[in-house]
Amino acid sequence: MGLFDGAAFKITEQGLDASWYQQTVISNNIANMDTPEYKARTVSFGLVLDKAIGARNSDNGRLNVRISETYETDTDQTLNGNNVDIEKESNALVDAQYQYSTMVDYLNSRYSMIRTAIGK
Repeated sequence: MGLFDGAAFKITEQGLDASWYQQTVISNNIANMDTPEYKARTVSFGLVLDKAIGARNSDNGRLNVRISETYETDTDQTLNGNNVDIEKESNALVDAQYQYSTMVDYLNSRYSMIRTAIGK
């Protein structure tokens, strides 16, 4: 088993990718807030188990991050058919950046423990 093969490290790595993707989608929504007929997209992600729930304690049950992308349907459309809500998108972007920052802090703490252990 390698130093970075643990489940927590892999989940954090996948979470960083998902959070980056979420920030990209939100940024695209903000950039297209004045585009006629543009429909805002949302990204959600969460932990899912590849195997049955009972297998989670074995090496066969792996946790992964699953990402799903949908079009926003619960916001009002403007006269040009666009449904981007800038306040909602700004808040979602702040949340995504906070999640990303939290995961980076976790990885930095892991690397710090390794640096301390090897004396550097």
